[in-house]
Amino acid sequence: MGYSPRTKNNICTNAHPVGCYFNVYQQVLEASENKINGLEGGTALVIGASSGIGLASRIALSFSYGMDTLGVYFDRAAQPHKYGNAAWYKNQALEYFARRADRIALSTNQDAFQRNAKDWVIQKLQQSGKKIDVLVYSLASPKRNIKGEGEYKSALKPVNSNLKGKSLDVFKGTIDLLDVPVASQQEINDTIKVMGGDDWQEWVARLKEAGVLANNFKTIAYSYEAPALNRAIYSEGTLGLAKEELKKVCENLDTALSDIQGQARIGMMQASLTPSSSVIPTLPLYMAVLHQQQLKKGLHESALQQVTRLFRDNLFSDVAEHTLQLRVDDIERNEEIQKQVSSIINQINGDNLKDLINLGDFKQYLLQQFGFSYDFIDYNQRPDPLTPPAIHDFSQMLGMKKAG
Repeated sequence: MGYSPRTKNNICTNAHPVGCYFNVYQQVLEASENKINGLEGGTALVIGASSGIGLASRIALSFSYGMDTLGVYFDRAAQPHKYGNAAWYKNQALEYFARRADRIALSTNQDAFQRNAKDWVIQKLQQSGKKIDVLVYSLASPKRNIKGEGEYKSALKPVNSNLKGKSLDVFKGTIDLLDVPVASQQEINDTIKVMGGDDWQEWVARLKEAGVLANNFKTIAYSYEAPALNRAIYSEGTLGLAKEELKKVCENLDTALSDIQGQARIGMMQASLTPSSSVIPTLPLYMAVLHQQQLKKGLHESALQQVTRLFRDNLFSDVAEHTLQLRVDDIERNEEIQKQVSSIINQINGDNLKDLINLGDFKQYLLQQFGFSYDFIDYNQRPDPLTPPAIHDFSQMLGMKKAG
């Protein structure tokens, strides 16, 4: 009885533990080979730490910069007879590899919106006598519960008019036509409440009140400014309105941190294929074409490469002294690449899809986010849901041994 990916809406609903560990191992190796001095022994907190850009940020801070890290995430944990999700396995791998490198990596599997998660972080810092030098806010959540108020649900919808466009089903290999209705005012308000930075501000205020922020503390939240092709669903949609609110929060935080010589910044990122971005309407097709064009020109950056450049050339440099928005989306916004991407998307349909896009590579990259499609893993064997990373020596396994 094998163990195959179960797919729905461009994500896998299951995960392979060994593949997830290996995915993190590859990023750890890359970060470890790119040492950057200046922050060794410091402490970083990553909120939304178990996948995508949040995980990449924690890997960079731990293995390139030599920092101890705390992580907050909210994912399905594995049990003896039940598999966890990919993000949970990746966090376990991060903690394991950090311990092997003599780094502290503490994590809590709690809803970051709740006070308990904030209290846990404060308690761990006070117990250790440490203070936070860097806080990365990388939380992507579909909903937020506030005690006494109720539940808010974010919506990925346009604001001005219905969105008509093309959607890529990565696993089926089909192009579907989209007709996404305009968001209601309630959906707009809810999306701003979930994604607009209100919780980021609460985190910083709570930590500052508790006295666990270091002098010269830096915090950064991630954002994205979609090019013209995706502006209706992103920049000019509900997410865009939430990101506008995020800018205001950033300005307020930056002012509030002046007494400890602190900084609040927004990182403007490129489109990266992650479990979160793969479900945004129109974005998977756009990313498939974009990344293909970038790879042809040798310009593509992984999530880890993006955050490493963001930290090295922006957040931890003089650039951060002069602007609230730190940009690493310059490669994506290259005019020549955008013209090529637009031309291909305009041409694409169900008949010529595989002629215009290397869908196989894109699909493989997405599957690997969930631990599948690695050639050294025998997917005919069902893995133990609680397989510890320590039993796998990946340096010996690459391309040589089978792992169940």
